[in-house]
Amino acid sequence: MVPASKTQLGGSVLIAAALLQACATAPPQTTTYDLRGPVRTAGSVMRSEMRFGFPEGNVLITFGDQTVQGRMEMRGRQVLEHELVSTDGVQPRRVKLHYAEDTLAITRVFGGKEDVETEKGPLHGLTVVGDKSAARWQFHLAEGKPSKEQSLALDELAGGFEDELWPARAVRVGESWTVDAAAAKRWLGHDLLRSTGQAKLTLRDITQHGGERCARLELHIDARGAIKDPAGNQMEISMVLEGTLYRSLATHAMVSGQLGGLMILEGSVMEEGTPVAVKISGPVTVDGRDRLQPGPSQAARAQR
Repeated sequence: MVPASKTQLGGSVLIAAALLQACATAPPQTTTYDLRGPVRTAGSVMRSEMRFGFPEGNVLITFGDQTVQGRMEMRGRQVLEHELVSTDGVQPRRVKLHYAEDTLAITRVFGGKEDVETEKGPLHGLTVVGDKSAARWQFHLAEGKPSKEQSLALDELAGGFEDELWPARAVRVGESWTVDAAAAKRWLGHDLLRSTGQAKLTLRDITQHGGERCARLELHIDARGAIKDPAGNQMEISMVLEGTLYRSLATHAMVSGQLGGLMILEGSVMEEGTPVAVKISGPVTVDGRDRLQPGPSQAARAQR
């Protein structure tokens, strides 16, 4: 091996120093990305699918000095078709939502005996219309008069319809922001009576996913709230979820999203005049996706 001369070593040192200086003085990443996007075109339809899994729930029932342990499994699916009927060019003004499916299958096991039932959400199979006046949304059934349960669901829908996960400004890779837990309600459930806590999002990078150029985001949710069981008993719920979302930079649809974490339900019910404490806990998974579809007017034009 031929030893390097002092001149060669000196030249190498100068080149290395120049490279280090260039790296040290390179401008920071300034590219930003609009995750919210513009208002969709009137007539467009966004189809959203969500799946909820609670495969290994532990159930503890306490009445007096006695306790009973059991197991619960829940599998839910919601398919929502969201048509944007009209806009003012900046914001939606009228929407039509069709709940193609909103079901929850529940399996309970106590003492070796298994009980299975399927519940349908109050808006399952129905279409609702929403109108925005000033800053408020109001929803009504497209046909017929709502039941008491459906009226409550429509009020709940109106209360947080436009809560946004996405900032009104462009963000950089590596940037994080927080929103109220209510803004992440699609991941927590659509029948919460109230919710507190927060969700934190971080834009990790820009990548290809599902054939689209997407923003890859980390989402962490820590939320508490209240929910009613089928018998009308109020239960306190807490959920801690984290996972990854992929949001299309072209359509601003969620190409896919998967979250996992822990859910705890606690409450007290009356059975024949005796208070019974119930606690249900276990791992939970939620996954979903959105697909932008041609609206009715576009589909009609395509058939000509």
